[in-house]
Amino acid sequence: MDASSSFSQHAVTEALFDALPDVVFFIKDTLGRYVRVNQTLADRCAGGDKAKLIGKRPAEVFPAALAVSYARQDEAVLKTGKCVDHQLELHIYPRSKAGWCLTTKHALRDDKGRIVGVTGISRDLNAPSDKASGFAELASALKLMQARYTESLRIEDIATTAGLSVYQFEQRVQRLFQMSPLQLLHKLRLDEATRLLRETDKSLADIAIETGWCDQSAFTRHFSRYAGMAPGKYRALRKQ
Repeated sequence: MDASSSFSQHAVTEALFDALPDVVFFIKDTLGRYVRVNQTLADRCAGGDKAKLIGKRPAEVFPAALAVSYARQDEAVLKTGKCVDHQLELHIYPRSKAGWCLTTKHALRDDKGRIVGVTGISRDLNAPSDKASGFAELASALKLMQARYTESLRIEDIATTAGLSVYQFEQRVQRLFQMSPLQLLHKLRLDEATRLLRETDKSLADIAIETGWCDQSAFTRHFSRYAGMAPGKYRALRKQ
């Protein structure tokens, strides 16, 4: 079975993901070019026309800083076969709106086990309703995280606030937010950091301290890891 046959088998999968407006689905070949995309990705990056994405690489679709990050991920999966699992990332949506998602990528193999591409999804992160099952028992812990995310909070202490073991707390946070408690803390910090970068002219050093990072270097490192670009580049992008 050749690579094109492997890709054609995913037509049904693509159709299923077309029905999910908060999930991006894609398959790329070994050169990082899109061979299948769902409607959500087309709506966000190609005016709703899937054909405009087929054959293109991230650099032809996304802002340069983000494209480099996505392409680097693809190359690592294609080279090693190791998956990217629930990676918290910043995405830029239509009209330059920023939002967070969790990305998972896997190597796509043919019937002989050879890597012929990479397939993945990126799921938008939306805060759960306060009526969601399990939310009430986390309310006190979440309030603590929101009020004190700039401090060196320990997951053990946060779990205690909710009257839960660490394991129980982690499981409930994962189910409600699709991320770990540590990822949630990072997201709270980074949400505020992106707001400050967008709405103020404060220095990166000041933003780092205000959002709980020990210094500008740590802030830049974590922001770059999740956003795919340095804070300064994000600020410049928002002004374009």
